[in-house]
Amino acid sequence: MGELKIENIKEIYMRLGDKVSKEIFQNRLLYSLTGDVSYIEQVVCSIKKGKELYERMKVEQESWGIFGAGDVGRHMVAVYKDIKFVCFIDNKRAGTTYEGLPVVSLEEFKRRYPSSGVIISTKLYYKEILKQLLEEGYKEDRILNLGMEYEKLNHKQYFDLPILEEKREEKEIFVDCGSYDGATSIDFINWCKKLDRGGYIYAWEPDPSNQEKCKKVFEKNNMEYQLIPKGLWSEKKELKLKMDGTGSVISEDGEILVEVDSIDNLIKEEITFIKMDIEGSEYQALLGARNIISTYKPKLAICIYHKPEDIWELPGLIQEIHPGYTFFLRHYSFADNETVLYAL
Repeated sequence: MGELKIENIKEIYMRLGDKVSKEIFQNRLLYSLTGDVSYIEQVVCSIKKGKELYERMKVEQESWGIFGAGDVGRHMVAVYKDIKFVCFIDNKRAGTTYEGLPVVSLEEFKRRYPSSGVIISTKLYYKEILKQLLEEGYKEDRILNLGMEYEKLNHKQYFDLPILEEKREEKEIFVDCGSYDGATSIDFINWCKKLDRGGYIYAWEPDPSNQEKCKKVFEKNNMEYQLIPKGLWSEKKELKLKMDGTGSVISEDGEILVEVDSIDNLIKEEITFIKMDIEGSEYQALLGARNIISTYKPKLAICIYHKPEDIWELPGLIQEIHPGYTFFLRHYSFADNETVLYAL
């Protein structure tokens, strides 16, 4: 964990632009320092829908089954220690355990836990699961559809801060660091179109399978773009990439060797907006964008949750590169992930 200095924390806090940002900063900082997940509950409750869903979990049912033994469910069990989760529901994995809880089929869940509610935790098949539950006789007041709410949050992430509207350029040049399947770049284009503005995209993605997804999406939507098939770092070199689809990460345990490079090395024009969600490599990537940031002062939307020290190290580095930024924090999940630092 990086060194924590009180004077740096004070300086970051003074640069936070509103009350919500200060509350999120305080709670994420305390979570990083203590590991107490009750602080993440407070971060989640900074979202109106997050507070509503948390209150429903506490009040409406004595216990809950989580439909979908995946990452969202894992985060739920890790964060909400005051909620009673009895099992995961997953027909394909029934008979196993996950995160210390039994995994059962829907039929077994109905038999063993007749009074429990159901949390739909998958982002991919929530419509089909909701239909199945309703056909099985579950009432909607016993179902929490987190999958649907996550989809809504995913499209808000990086572009919903109101002050961004005032900062929009006539033509935005967007660097999508960690482009994955191109969905964020599509959201960026839609954000530009709200005021009839144009947009160009540098899509940075090291995973070969994800590169193909991006190409298909961009070409289908007739977007102006350049795909950079590299990892993002502070300098040009080769590093190992640990493959994980939605969250491939630079790691010594990686399966493949990839070329990485910096924004300063590869982009030689004015950039207006940089987004980063690169699984813990954000600090190195910001170092590699020092010249672009100090020269052009682009809008920044940086994920700040992958490492405990991110909450003070990333704004501290941005402040060092260019001391004129104001910071905002917003949260886009119902667990400890997807906290974004905006620097404007």
